[in-house]
Amino acid sequence: MKLAMGAAATVLLFSVAACGPRHPDYEKTADNALSSAALDKVNADYDNDAKTIHLKGTVNTESDRQRAEDVVQKAVGNGAHVANEVTVANKDAGIADDLDGGIQTRLKDLVKNEPELKDDNIDFQTNNGVVTISGHVDNTAERDKVGDLARSTPGVRDVVNSLEIKPDNKTSERTNRTPATRPDSRPDNRAPGNPR
Repeated sequence: MKLAMGAAATVLLFSVAACGPRHPDYEKTADNALSSAALDKVNADYDNDAKTIHLKGTVNTESDRQRAEDVVQKAVGNGAHVANEVTVANKDAGIADDLDGGIQTRLKDLVKNEPELKDDNIDFQTNNGVVTISGHVDNTAERDKVGDLARSTPGVRDVVNSLEIKPDNKTSERTNRTPATRPDSRPDNRAPGNPR
């Protein structure tokens, strides 16, 4: 009996250990990599829904800004996209803010001028040229169109498209497809087994 209990406890222990975290802690991995690279003024914030690590903070040079992105991308591999929103010190922050504001205004105007998008709930947040899009649209084509509009806007360095399809439209997109003809379909409405 003790042997059976011991075996069951061992199996349970291995089962619990195997059910550990399913996803790596990208934020912690990124922060550790930044710290090891002496980039302590840069912070990582992981957006699980968008599978994106947002880098924020201030560095002294443009090369440090790029190095922060490179260090984090190497640390997380292909597991997450890196959006580099790091500010370079001694650059006029007001100019960066003006550019970000201009990008947001331009994107809002572009959406307003698109008949299929103007009634959707779409929000743009811009930080150092990185545009994060959130809100709801009717379908994947609209989601992709908004992302393309943002990518093609001058001054945009990167786009994180977190738009969601409206819940009531997810099911309608699937149910509006033409059903496949079943092999037993009878276009002449004959009942099965009733020959003409």
